[in-house]
Amino acid sequence: MNLNTATGKTPRLSNHFITTPQIERTSARVYEVIDDTRASGKAKGLIICGPSGAGKSTMIKKIIKDRRFEITDGNEFKTIYMDIPSKPTTKSMGEAFLEALQDPFARKHGHSAEFKLLRIVGLIKAIGTELIIFDEVQHIVEYRRNTEETSKWIKYLMNHTGVAVILIGMRETQEILNNDQQLRRRFSATIDFDRFKISNSSSNYFSSLLKTLETIIKVKSVNLTTSEMLQRFYYASYGLIDYLIKILDRAVFLVMKNKLEGITVEVLYQAFIDEVWSDAKDNRNPFSSQFNFRPLIGRNEPFYKVDKDQQ
Repeated sequence: MNLNTATGKTPRLSNHFITTPQIERTSARVYEVIDDTRASGKAKGLIICGPSGAGKSTMIKKIIKDRRFEITDGNEFKTIYMDIPSKPTTKSMGEAFLEALQDPFARKHGHSAEFKLLRIVGLIKAIGTELIIFDEVQHIVEYRRNTEETSKWIKYLMNHTGVAVILIGMRETQEILNNDQQLRRRFSATIDFDRFKISNSSSNYFSSLLKTLETIIKVKSVNLTTSEMLQRFYYASYGLIDYLIKILDRAVFLVMKNKLEGITVEVLYQAFIDEVWSDAKDNRNPFSSQFNFRPLIGRNEPFYKVDKDQQ
């Protein structure tokens, strides 16, 4: 993995898919839901929820990519992935779904929300879709004005297509089931896709993750997996893989741009400022010698309220 001098691009860890035990367990559960739905002929669902940056969407996109290689009939719409609009209505969800299907009539004026939903059901049946993935589902819960209508929209889709459905979002996503027992029966399982922690058994997973990243980085570096560095990386990322990779990607970039010998604690100090918290004081920058080793979860700190739904 060398600097691409022709394009001026620096190699990035974010271009690598790095598996973890949590990803393996969740991926296996997704495939079980697909198989159960196919065998029973009745749509089953799975909710995957957890904090932003834990790697949920990255994992699902990897599953989508893998399924494309598994499908032999060339049908790229066996799996459909869609982001829920920030202010979802039955019409905006219908439009977004039809756009995911590359339907030229997705936003045609005069087509009601009901017409769009019926069109979606017809298209799904016609193309043999096996899995539908809705991401950012917490928007349905947050936009309370239409929560009941949009929840019913999803239930109608499942009831009339018999297709497996995965809902992904923040932890409040689970609230979508609170007022609809029929929908709850469809989604019997919820997976808590959590961040890494170093105060329990998952601390070994965090260490293993850093060791894996260390082998991928092709620049010299200080030891990233000493007890002290593990703590520093944990506080810098709060156990969220997205932040961890951003810091290391930036560190590699700084080394290459400035022709440094390798990644040092000073380079990581700057990478944290560049990618996580530009206003961090030395006692709150995990790569500073003055860091006080307290989580960055206070008001106006980067991980404020990440665990709000667990408190």
